[in-house]
Amino acid sequence: MRRKRKGQRPTRRVVSAGGVVLKGDPPEVLVVSLREGRVITLPKGQVEPGERYPETAVREVREETGVEASVLAPLGRVRYYFTVHEPEGPVTVSKEVHYFLMRYLGGIPRPQLTEVEDAFFLPASEALERLSYPNEREMLKRALLRLRPRAKKG
Repeated sequence: MRRKRKGQRPTRRVVSAGGVVLKGDPPEVLVVSLREGRVITLPKGQVEPGERYPETAVREVREETGVEASVLAPLGRVRYYFTVHEPEGPVTVSKEVHYFLMRYLGGIPRPQLTEVEDAFFLPASEALERLSYPNEREMLKRALLRLRPRAKKG
């Protein structure tokens, strides 16, 4: 662990939750795009006071994409850091995201334009190539592994 050095920029902790929403066989995964389509990511957002992580995941999927989904199982969490520039100066953000395997219940993807530019389903194999962040590709791989035993039982 690094020690905080004198003069180091302030930090802020953010906790979010999101989902790997799968539908169909072969599975498709719900994704959103940002930055004029240059970033493809999973739907996620900040946990509100009093909210449990699975509740946040369901709410954020619905808000960002218009899709209804239910939580099947936790997939894990990731942590990453980035810098935001505020009037007082740069702030390092420590972001922790809890991901869940989610079942598609209904709805046609439509983006919440204040948050994302587009929302759509991609074949899982294509999503593994197009997701912008390695930690999200890992969450999709975990979801597909968890889904596979379920598909064989049914």
